[in-house]
Amino acid sequence: MNHKQGFTFIEMIITIVIVGIALSALTSALSTSVVQGAAPIVEGKALALAQAYIDEVLPLKFDDQSPLEGGEVATAESPCTISNEGQSRAQFDDVDDYNGVTDSPPFLLQPSFDMSQYANYSVSVSVNCAGLEAGLSANHLLKRISVTITTPENNQRVLSVYRGNF
Repeated sequence: MNHKQGFTFIEMIITIVIVGIALSALTSALSTSVVQGAAPIVEGKALALAQAYIDEVLPLKFDDQSPLEGGEVATAESPCTISNEGQSRAQFDDVDDYNGVTDSPPFLLQPSFDMSQYANYSVSVSVNCAGLEAGLSANHLLKRISVTITTPENNQRVLSVYRGNF
């Protein structure tokens, strides 16, 4: 007897159906990951931009009453006030001045990276008295600086830091 080896027609049909189902599942999984593949890049850029704004604000004085060389502002002299003296951005000298800044597209005084990559982003900054929310005995000892980044997909990311009165 001569036995021929190989696949029957039915075995080939079953194999094609199984491979087709597997490929459709694989294609579906890959298309989902491709759609979400840019999300980490956008998130990373948003975080870098927020950090750049924080780096621009934090070195400034706590308040208009703060001594130039640093040091705590006396409590009686400086209740927590948030005021912008109306000067241009290049003349901002304390963290309060950034309260209400809204940039679209973003603008940094000393850009540390290519700002053309951020043309579709927008940034807003708010400064609030935050001593009590942080558990301090007085509200005027701490300010919270919040930078809100709006991505091209219209998602908002907020980065907040505290600046102490010292």
